[in-house]
Amino acid sequence: MSTVEITIGGREFPISCGPGDEARVRSLAEAIDGHYQPRSPRFSQNLLFACLLAADEVFDKAGVSPGEDPELAQLRERLDEVERERDLLETALSSATDARGRLERDLRAAREEADSRSNAEASAQAERIATLEKRCADLQHRLEDAQMQELPLTGGSFRSAGEELLPALERFAGLLESCADKLEGGPANA
Repeated sequence: MSTVEITIGGREFPISCGPGDEARVRSLAEAIDGHYQPRSPRFSQNLLFACLLAADEVFDKAGVSPGEDPELAQLRERLDEVERERDLLETALSSATDARGRLERDLRAAREEADSRSNAEASAQAERIATLEKRCADLQHRLEDAQMQELPLTGGSFRSAGEELLPALERFAGLLESCADKLEGGPANA
């Protein structure tokens, strides 16, 4: 064991420490001395205040509360991040579902319009409807597959899966809206 002389509040104290720890003990004493302020006539109370202030500074820099596990704080932070990513994916999925609903509504309207046209127009419209129905069914299968996929909740793979799924869902919603626009435009825009 080594002995180090430290000074806090103008008083010197001999402190025992392990070999090689002398510089660290001096640095710790300097940190406490930096917080020392004569607030009370009793040295021990002033020393206690200095230690409390130094400990508070350490917890502030670590970003945790006293008694809180730093790893737990990191896990909470990661959970918040995962929940934000999940919310983004749910929003994109909701948009895609809404677009699918609009497409189905427009498809029903197109069917009704086709029924009221002449046989030649009805035949051309029926072909377009069949194509759109096939696309709608394909997109429905893709949407169901996307909904059935399990999202991983740990590690970096969740972020990459979310980043790949979000643009795909946005493209899907755009495709559905494009189909709806074509149906609304009638045969001239088809």
